[in-house]
Amino acid sequence: MDKSVPLERMVFFSDAVFAIALTLLALDLKLPLGIPPERLTAELAGAVPELLAFALSFLIIARVWMSHHNDFFRIRDFNPQLAWLNMLLLFFIVMLPAPTAILSDYGGNPSPWPSVLYAATISGVYLTLAGMWTYAWRRGLTDDTVNEAEHRRVFLARLTAPAVFLLSIPAAFVLGSNTPFLWFLIIPVALLARRLTARPSPAATQ
Repeated sequence: MDKSVPLERMVFFSDAVFAIALTLLALDLKLPLGIPPERLTAELAGAVPELLAFALSFLIIARVWMSHHNDFFRIRDFNPQLAWLNMLLLFFIVMLPAPTAILSDYGGNPSPWPSVLYAATISGVYLTLAGMWTYAWRRGLTDDTVNEAEHRRVFLARLTAPAVFLLSIPAAFVLGSNTPFLWFLIIPVALLARRLTARPSPAATQ
């Protein structure tokens, strides 16, 4: 049997789990039934935090799905350990709708725990994704295009999100409901990481 078939099955299964997670996110978007017309504007305004939490989680799942696909274009084989790491990633992905709902419902509360739970889940997603990439490379499961420099570039880029979200966990006990504003740091941190890990141009390597 073609050795690529089990790998393809794992990728197809992963795609299905990503799709389910996105569907679960959308199912949580709802307004109360029977809203009087004069209350509709206020109810829509009150739903803005829920929409923002949905948009952030949708963006994260979409980016992780694209990274997962990019990785498995270059991962040519797998073993049981890599399969279990992939299952751990899918665990965090399929769990994400729950902390998203908690954040949207209780994020305005002074309690730090909605932000802590959300940040811990996102950190788990990206740390597992980075761990999968490093494990595959170290075990020789990637193709020949992945040298040490390319492995390091991708690995360091994967640490951008958890660096910000892990920092926000202790900060949440001080910032409370303002913690999500700290997550905007991911934009300059990502830009800095991209500059530091950019591929050298052909002219620079000659």
